[in-house]
Amino acid sequence: MQVQNVKLSTEDFREQRLTCEQIKAIVLKANKFEDFNPMQKLVLKKNWAEKNLVLSAPTASGKTIIAELCALNCIINRRQKVLYTTPLKALASEHYKDWKKKYADLKIKIAISTGDFDSSSHYLSNYDLIFTTNEKLDSLITHRADWLSNIGLLIVDEIHELSTSRGATLEAVVVKMRYLMPKIQILALSATIPNAKEIASWLNAELIVSTYRPVKLLEGVLLGSRIYFENETLELSGDDVAAVVDDTLAMNKQAIFFMLTRKKAEQLAQKLAPFIEQKLLPKEKLFLKKLAEKLENVLETPTEQCKMLASLAARGIAFHHAGLMQKQRELIEDAFREGKLKVVVATPTLAMGINMPAFRVVIPSLYRYTELGMQQISVAEYKQMAGRSGRPKFDSSGQALLFARSEEEKEKLFDSYIHGVPEEVESMLAHEQVLRTQLLALIASQLVFDLKSLEKFFEKSFYFKQYGNISALNKKISKLIDELAEYGFIIIEDEKLNATPLGKRVAELYLDPVSAHNMLGHLRQKPTELAALYCLVDTTEFSPWPAITKAKREELFHELLARQEELRIDAMRAYFMDEYVVDKFNAALMLEEWINEVSEQAIMESYNMQPGILYSKLLICDWLSYAASELAKLLGADENASKMPSLEEQSSVPQDYKKTAVFFQILRKRLKYGVKEELLELVELRGIGRVRARRLYRAGIKTIADVKKTNIADLERILGKKVAESIKAQLHA
Repeated sequence: MQVQNVKLSTEDFREQRLTCEQIKAIVLKANKFEDFNPMQKLVLKKNWAEKNLVLSAPTASGKTIIAELCALNCIINRRQKVLYTTPLKALASEHYKDWKKKYADLKIKIAISTGDFDSSSHYLSNYDLIFTTNEKLDSLITHRADWLSNIGLLIVDEIHELSTSRGATLEAVVVKMRYLMPKIQILALSATIPNAKEIASWLNAELIVSTYRPVKLLEGVLLGSRIYFENETLELSGDDVAAVVDDTLAMNKQAIFFMLTRKKAEQLAQKLAPFIEQKLLPKEKLFLKKLAEKLENVLETPTEQCKMLASLAARGIAFHHAGLMQKQRELIEDAFREGKLKVVVATPTLAMGINMPAFRVVIPSLYRYTELGMQQISVAEYKQMAGRSGRPKFDSSGQALLFARSEEEKEKLFDSYIHGVPEEVESMLAHEQVLRTQLLALIASQLVFDLKSLEKFFEKSFYFKQYGNISALNKKISKLIDELAEYGFIIIEDEKLNATPLGKRVAELYLDPVSAHNMLGHLRQKPTELAALYCLVDTTEFSPWPAITKAKREELFHELLARQEELRIDAMRAYFMDEYVVDKFNAALMLEEWINEVSEQAIMESYNMQPGILYSKLLICDWLSYAASELAKLLGADENASKMPSLEEQSSVPQDYKKTAVFFQILRKRLKYGVKEELLELVELRGIGRVRARRLYRAGIKTIADVKKTNIADLERILGKKVAESIKAQLHA
């Protein structure tokens, strides 16, 4: 189609409506396309502007373009808001940045909201398009955000994630949105799955299935020094990963290697670095040297992992996994997209929708360690990784390679994976932890009010669609309802279900009721530093806890017994009641070291806790310590927590609980910065972290007032010229 020159100002689009052809023209222009691709044309033949749609197509086929069309139509023509929900914060952020870049001229108000679960985020009522995560959207519904009533379109990205561990939350969110807004339009985007028709039927949607891929995908198996594709073979210079890299670089292409553990990803990156370094041009080395400096200095004091990553990046390769800091992952992704890094060795999390394709995707092993021992990954997981192959605009084809040690294994890989069909998506709504949380949220937000309305709600679920009844689910629901009543979170009267003030607050705080129950038990004891940290880790939200060796486990058990009074628990009773008590104690010790200024490197060595994992745990602790403080206020207002405290009542909270609430507020800040209490004022300054704050304190500069009084020359000696000047500029401003 011909791209029309459609121009809209902020005022224009709020005063006029556009035809579907004009909307299409805007999207083509924003994406610098001359026309839509075959998959997109297939969708455009349908009533995409009004009907619910499920779009099932391969990775990188351009599904987000359909999302752009539907969103613009909803905002401009229907004058309603659009919610775009994703399974990951990184995905929400990527889509948000992409939209801001493409549609800046249109001046649609775009926001991203992925944090703060204890808010209705009223400010979002001023935005047209909101990118969020499934969990954040769930919390908004629980808080009865009034602006949700003006949502006209819900875009569900990666709906095939229904069958993952986080799928139950996604399923509940979709049911709630349809329950509250029966006329809402839903656009569900999915990878290729065999039961897409079932999902479409559940959503009362039209199904569009396409096999179109802008870049041809060649899937093959490396056996010896040959890569076997369906209709051709390719001879390499050797029979290992180095030969694959050598061949890739000879074509001036890039590769992603997927390894199934973080350690193996790092080891392979180290092994391949010498081969890649030899191929780099002087100009590339200069860029990579600057990249390495950035990667090494993301933390105030670089860890050995930071140094290793920087050293590898300078040689044209990097590893990418959850153990890295978010900033490091972003730097790697950007450098790879720009073609500067030649190879990235990643764990499978990279395949989760992040837009970072490569000519070649290499998967040396399909096995991973699980609780049941070594098991092969699913076909769906393989297809997700293979889908990263081929860079649109750069490659005419992409390659996904598996490794075989024998002819028999090669044939098996072709049959099971290359020709394999991804597993069907199955409802995970019966997952007990999520179901328990959802039940309390439904009752607290008054979406359901008795057993009959509860049953009616679950009859709208994908679970009901798949199994035809909820009798098996009802048994779990009945058990969990009794559990919630036992905890004092709900009251059951004549089959009526009502949340207590305590239960309502727990739902608003987006806590697993079991975690909240454990937390309340700890809060009723006078806190110590260690007891408060144990309160935070004694939750399902904090799990999994750091792994412990057998030798260390016995040592920790004796330390647990020695410190039980400080922990405010009966250690022997806890040991027999809770199989994870030693693991939780170990996690509490790790946090204790963190807030007492032990370095990231030392924590990594003692607890095998890489910085990225540590900081993700600290982010969870930030929320948990806030929740603990809020629950302490509630306990203080009423020991039986039978009513919520008003502002006046909060001012008359019994001193013990008031102190407990403040204790957790201070602990929250200490966890955020990793410092002793005496440094909390200094770390509020931008550019002053735990290390620099301690340097200032040791020099007798203990408050911001002291910093103001200190001359610039003295500050430069302690902090360095650049940081000192920045601090003085902040204080002057």
